[in-house]
Amino acid sequence: MTPRLKEIFTGDLLYLHCGDGDQTRSPATWDFNGKQAKQSNSLKIAAASAKDSGTYKCTINGQTSDDFKLKVLEYVPMASLSIATGQPVTRKNTIVVLELTNDEGLEGWLCKFNREKNTRRVKLKLNNANPTSITIETSPLTVPENIYWCEKNGTNERSNQVVLRTTDNEVILEMYPFPAIEGEKMTLRCIVWGTEKVTKSVFYKENIETKSVHGDAFVIPEVTESQVGSYKCKATYRYKDQTVGPHVDDSDVQDLPVHDRPVRAVLSDTMSCSCPSCDRQDTMSYMYYKQNGNSWTMLGQNKHPDGDGTFHCRAILRNMRTLPSNAVTNNQSILLPVIGILVFVILLGLLIFAVAFYKWNKKRKAREDIYEEVTMRGGDAHYEAINMRQVKEGEYDTLQPGAEGQQKTGGEYQALMKQEGKVEVYHTLGENVASGGGDRAYEALKTAGIQKDEYDTLTTKQPEGGTGADGGGDRAYEALKTAGIQKDEYDTLNTKQAELEKVEEIKEEK
Repeated sequence: MTPRLKEIFTGDLLYLHCGDGDQTRSPATWDFNGKQAKQSNSLKIAAASAKDSGTYKCTINGQTSDDFKLKVLEYVPMASLSIATGQPVTRKNTIVVLELTNDEGLEGWLCKFNREKNTRRVKLKLNNANPTSITIETSPLTVPENIYWCEKNGTNERSNQVVLRTTDNEVILEMYPFPAIEGEKMTLRCIVWGTEKVTKSVFYKENIETKSVHGDAFVIPEVTESQVGSYKCKATYRYKDQTVGPHVDDSDVQDLPVHDRPVRAVLSDTMSCSCPSCDRQDTMSYMYYKQNGNSWTMLGQNKHPDGDGTFHCRAILRNMRTLPSNAVTNNQSILLPVIGILVFVILLGLLIFAVAFYKWNKKRKAREDIYEEVTMRGGDAHYEAINMRQVKEGEYDTLQPGAEGQQKTGGEYQALMKQEGKVEVYHTLGENVASGGGDRAYEALKTAGIQKDEYDTLTTKQPEGGTGADGGGDRAYEALKTAGIQKDEYDTLNTKQAELEKVEEIKEEK
């Protein structure tokens, strides 16, 4: 097998060679998992996938080789090798700059390249003790195919491969990424050395026209196994300041290999990394990365994202890892103020509710306390304090009939009324009023604000005008009106006076 790799990963390019000691040119017959494959001295696996795993053996000149077991890992290597300057397809004797990156550092690493069947080593010149990245300049590329990769001494850790091809044509067919990944986007470009003025490009698969476009790019949104094959392109172009007609040239033929997509990690919205497709769950750890412009910076093994930014993660298994997960953006600086505003609004609402409830409760108590207790006047047992808290509106209280020395008789109880939001104290004109004469009767008027001389006037005018039922009563009422006595109150007093006089007459007859 060339190149000699300790482990095979998805997408690797490798060759299996069959030959005897005499280096005969007789064709070999290949057997893969018990089925006959093709006849050739070399078997090319352009982009290794899980379906290429199995047992290989070959037969040449009647002799059969031992079994050769091949296992393709559905992950990617620990280190990354990429093109820093140049193109994957270039002219002969061109130098390309590669970049090697490893999150754990590059101490003890070296690189190798394979040209035809020969493999050579490239020693790395590390400026720092253990840098995480370094650039490598290739030697001039002189052969059609050059395979580069890097390894760490004494371990199975290595990088992915970078395949560089050369051509003598002015027109070049380039593929991004290379090799293609099934289910991913693939871009084919028809490039011309020395100019970017490509007006038209025609792409061919197996010499059959597939796509004609304006410009130089043909995009395949989702690569499938059906896209595997040999491609070339034809470009119509001009050079700068060219006055003659456009040029039309073909590229050389390039193989488009397609391999299965390696296992990919998954990053949730809560920044939790997982790998549902991994087959070694018990030995996995996770690495998180933060985006910085066009690059990603490792946060540290099992260190979770903290703060704002865009992140992805990988699952790590011994000497291999998964593809980067989906990217997730974390905006805690926006989320925290929003939460703070919501909490403030809730607290403000509770405060407003508490103030409103306090005012409502205070107003309700004020309505209950609208009536005050009136203390009992000293020396007069006929005055009773009325507490309206115990009386519903519209109800009436009477003097206690059980007062000492009093007898319950009709007319001794007077209706109690509430006027103008205050408790008025009303007095019953009973037997004591009648027997006590005008002075006692005057006491009944005193709470209404009637002075002694006004009362005398009232009693004097009463006989002249007759009873309260006659016209004289209305004139007597005028004497009270100035004191704020209403008509209904006056009529009540007149009626009481007549009753008292009748009681006096009955007593005299007895």
